Amino acid sequence: MAEKTIFIEPMTRIEGHLGVRVDIDTDNRIITSARSTGVMFRGFEKIMEGRDPPDAIWISQRICGVCPTPHAVASAEALDMALNASPPPLAILLRNLADCFEIIYDHTLHWFQLSGPDYSESIVKETNRSWYESASEKKAENRDLHGFETVGDIMNSMNPLEGSLWLEAIKYQRIAKECLVMISGKYPHLATVIPGGITYLPGLSDVEELLFKYLQVVPWVKKLVKIADDVLDFISEMGYEKVGERKPSMISYGAGDNPEVYDAKYENMPEWGEKREVTPGVIINGEVVTNNLVDIHLGVQEFVNHSFYEEWNSREVEKDPLGNEVAQNHPWNKDTIAKPSEIEWDERYSWVTSPRWVKDGEVHVVEAGPLARMWSTASSKKVEASTGKSLKFSLPATNIPGLGSLNEEMELEWRIPDRVNVVERLRARIYYLAYMTSVAFGELLKLLEYMKKGETRVFSEFERPEFSLGVGMTEAGRGALGHWIVVKDGKIHRYQVITPSNFNASPEDAYGNHGPYEEALMDTPILEEKNPDEWTGVDVVRTIRSMDPCLACGVTVYSGGRKIERYLG
Repeated sequence: MAEKTIFIEPMTRIEGHLGVRVDIDTDNRIITSARSTGVMFRGFEKIMEGRDPPDAIWISQRICGVCPTPHAVASAEALDMALNASPPPLAILLRNLADCFEIIYDHTLHWFQLSGPDYSESIVKETNRSWYESASEKKAENRDLHGFETVGDIMNSMNPLEGSLWLEAIKYQRIAKECLVMISGKYPHLATVIPGGITYLPGLSDVEELLFKYLQVVPWVKKLVKIADDVLDFISEMGYEKVGERKPSMISYGAGDNPEVYDAKYENMPEWGEKREVTPGVIINGEVVTNNLVDIHLGVQEFVNHSFYEEWNSREVEKDPLGNEVAQNHPWNKDTIAKPSEIEWDERYSWVTSPRWVKDGEVHVVEAGPLARMWSTASSKKVEASTGKSLKFSLPATNIPGLGSLNEEMELEWRIPDRVNVVERLRARIYYLAYMTSVAFGELLKLLEYMKKGETRVFSEFERPEFSLGVGMTEAGRGALGHWIVVKDGKIHRYQVITPSNFNASPEDAYGNHGPYEEALMDTPILEEKNPDEWTGVDVVRTIRSMDPCLACGVTVYSGGRKIERYLG
């Protein structure tokens, strides 16, 4: 068997530092092994220790400039719990709306600036010329709605820096961020989210402006969904079904708390978790095994056997507030002890740890992301839009001159797919954008109702206990995001964060299980239409970018003896 190794480090068009190494059987054009490495240590969890608990919101948002809103929300919810502060309903609605506008911005960014260029004319002609030739002849199914006659025309419009859709996307990202800034005070790194609520109290004119800006975005979202369907259906037809495929085992913490139910109390987590607009759930081999947020929380464990950290021996938190056992590898017990060394691919090779979901001694590798949260919400029948096999929801009618049928109310349905692969991850992200756009409309109407009733409190006083535990679990753009805090003597004793890319980019764990990136790459076919000595690794990066890593910018690709200083795009 002829074999080739490609090492891409760091990877472009993502945030942070990520490397991926794959071995390829060049005779059969298939990836035989894969390793994912995080190449930077930042130490935010150690920075937190000894500080005043409310400081955690301001510091933890600096973990990421792309998705500070969910970090603010997760940190605030951990502090709500630890400081015994139940936010008023209006504050919950405003947090929810901030999250909705973050998703509209973030997922538009992903489609056009992060993963989208891989499917633009400029790259497809270089790596899959036959695709572009077919796309130029392929009539776009939804052309009457979005205005592009062929799939090739859509690919042309997605060209970075010059394509009409690429440029149009910048406009709507800006509008979504303007809405977010009205609530957050600034972006990135929100200035208004605090333990016990939020510091922003809108007036009626503010709500009117939010609604006006929101309605400008709605037709764009309708257009984007139909464009994405045409592109993704075409890519599937080109034989991309097995690229990035892995088993359907996933995790979602849910998002969008019900303002009448959320009280930040640990003992009530199962109730307020299941009332979320996005349903929490763990999916194992395609089946939802739990929606209980306490069970999901207790099952999260972290391993460092192949990471640049030392294992910790302490188990200071033995029981949760309900008396359940808390594992030594649970974040409430974890200590971050850096142990830098050279990469050894069979030993320690990443600064990313290996989070897993553990139930009854069985260790599960779970993927985080839009596909996980759409799957859990569609399956669980906890929200009105859920059918058990799909999510059915609508985007409201608008009245913007010149947009024709895009102004009409649009019914959408996202169906649980037959497989987890590159295409379905990308599709779920676009449909999640649309779903959260629909949710935002309902939240805006609720906001008006609260204000009409005079319910305008946005903050509850918090306490400073000598000892307490807190956890905040929500969905970032890239998936399940958790913040854990242990307060001792009124200060932060321990603070741990597990990001969605921590789940997805994780290296091999203590039990020999590979992380989701690695699993998705193994057995992936190489469909790049070049000879092996000319491969750029486009199928590798398309797989990784379908999960939208929050890891690196600027890349070096090692391909055998060659060194490529810049990857396409």
